Amino acid sequence: MLGRVLKAIRTRLAVRRAMASARDDNARALAKPIRRVLVMCYGNIYRSPFVAESLRQALPGALEVRSAGFHAKIGRPSPEAHVRMSQSVGVDLSSHRSSLVSADDLAWADLIVIMDRHNWARLRDLQAPADKLLWLGGLMPGDVEIPDPYGLSPEAARAVVDRLAACTTSLAGSLRKA
Repeated sequence: MLGRVLKAIRTRLAVRRAMASARDDNARALAKPIRRVLVMCYGNIYRSPFVAESLRQALPGALEVRSAGFHAKIGRPSPEAHVRMSQSVGVDLSSHRSSLVSADDLAWADLIVIMDRHNWARLRDLQAPADKLLWLGGLMPGDVEIPDPYGLSPEAARAVVDRLAACTTSLAGSLRKA
């Protein structure tokens, strides 16, 4: 039991350090050539598919883009309300089906885009290279984390979609310059 408590404390401290340095770490992650982008979130039905499809639209043919998550059940579609909300800003998620991240995905990616501390901690446990991680929310003012819209009110979910769109536009601009 004491071992689990100590591990939890070490993880919390590591997460706080990672969040505090997210913007500086983002700049370093974007300073190298990027051809393959992996976008991550927990379930791979809300945030990561939205960002992946937005990047494909913003930079057609310039990048290979994948999205994945940590939820063990694969093949799930994005929720219908999220599909409609995404379509209202020009992002079509109607054919998206969730996938589970693999070690091959992590090795394949030049850049791994994450949404929150939980993504960071899971990727750390999977030994993903820290220099590949980019906190999407850290590209804009405000919190470096982008919350999961699961269970949020329609208004709060819309705010998440708007933040995803703004941060993805910033990311596409950074990748275009690289």
